[in-house]
Amino acid sequence: MLRSLAVIVALSVSSVWMTAGASAGEFEDAVVAYQASDYAAAYPAFMDMASAGHSGAETMLGVMYFGGQGVERNESFAAIWFFKASRKGNPNAHLAFGSLHIRGVGVLQNLSKAYKWLLLAAERGEGAVASEANRLLTEIGTLMSDAQRQRAIAEAKAWRPIILTEETSE
Repeated sequence: MLRSLAVIVALSVSSVWMTAGASAGEFEDAVVAYQASDYAAAYPAFMDMASAGHSGAETMLGVMYFGGQGVERNESFAAIWFFKASRKGNPNAHLAFGSLHIRGVGVLQNLSKAYKWLLLAAERGEGAVASEANRLLTEIGTLMSDAQRQRAIAEAKAWRPIILTEETSE
């Protein structure tokens, strides 16, 4: 499972900057710094953007906390940042947050919540993000009852993103 989470983190890094909103240039610069392992530059830039509600920056902070890159590794902080971005509709964050729930990494284990967030990632994500979400849905779907799956599907259908500002809609 942790290998799977590492794949998800890599997918987030490779695809999250393609979803950047109003501050795309600043966000891309921070992602480039992150990819160059210049965490001293990436972290404050992501933190500033996240403070303004930028879901891509929130996702990247989750990635940094999950991997302990430029910050002390903290799975609970990672989960918080992934949740913040998930609430705004970021499919990369949906995938990461749902994946954490499969094994209870940084959150309580909850297959129904995992299924809900992964379903949203599969529906809203593209390419590798949607593909990985679908793979995980298939895996955990076999571990759930029909009733659990149906509840998770109903929650995903009823879910709506929280849009606070222009920057949060990516």
